[in-house]
Amino acid sequence: MKVYADLGPSGRRTALYVIVGIWILGSIIAFLCKNREWNKVKGYLMKGSSKGDGVAEQILERIDPECPITIEYNLAIAEPFIRGLRHPVIYLPEKECNEKELEFILMHEYLHWKRKDLWKKFIINIIGMIFWWNPLAYLLCKDLDQIIELNCDNAMSKKYSEMDTLYYLDTLTYMAGGRRANFDKVSSDTLGFVKKLEVRPLKQRFHYVMFKKDDKKTQRKMNLFILGVSVIWFVASYYFILQPEYIVPSTDMHQENTPFVSDGENSYLEEQKDGTYIFHYGKYEEKVLKEDVENGIYEEYPIIKYNKK
Repeated sequence: MKVYADLGPSGRRTALYVIVGIWILGSIIAFLCKNREWNKVKGYLMKGSSKGDGVAEQILERIDPECPITIEYNLAIAEPFIRGLRHPVIYLPEKECNEKELEFILMHEYLHWKRKDLWKKFIINIIGMIFWWNPLAYLLCKDLDQIIELNCDNAMSKKYSEMDTLYYLDTLTYMAGGRRANFDKVSSDTLGFVKKLEVRPLKQRFHYVMFKKDDKKTQRKMNLFILGVSVIWFVASYYFILQPEYIVPSTDMHQENTPFVSDGENSYLEEQKDGTYIFHYGKYEEKVLKEDVENGIYEEYPIIKYNKK
């Protein structure tokens, strides 16, 4: 801040323009990188897309007859997912599934669309692009997919019985096995059914579904606490500047060109015969009225009483 203050008015204005320019340039670069990823996803999906036998469409129609989601099969993908903010499409891999497993997959992706999870992810991505320089923005984006999937799993468990829920978890395990396509690395604008070859997130989803009734209240409180702290921390980062504490050494206070700071250890009052007082501080003395002392203005200082002898 001292360097910034020493620049003078014109220099500070120039520095501000430079800082804002770097911020805007970084946001543009972040957007171009993210847009490149999205175009890469689009390029993958243009290869090998095909329509199925109509079974998936029939199941989706049973789930919601007015659902605008379309379904496509694709050889380039290794997991089911949904993509598209305005024109949502569920993409299915070329992997054999029975009708019940297909229902779980379609219901899962349908709930993503119903809960507007794609929009949530899009908004978080935009925040990450704008505040690219703030570490808290990266923490906000971290594990976003897993949080969304946990909430979707919770919604799934409410729609099915306990036996069907176990079957749903078995379907997650089935879809998590097998090959892993290069496409899986660029999925910032998609929400998949399950990530392949990632054991820890899958175990977390299993635990959340199977034991959610036991720790639902605790989890809700913890989520609210984490959310509140994150929001306060993020907002406070724009209002407070963290800096080391500085305690002024006592030697600095007694130099010739600095004021003397009096306290109960280096100053005192001396009572006079006429009832007034002499205030001694450092090498200076000052006459003090009796009324000021009685009113408590100098109560922190020791008093030497007048000796009549």
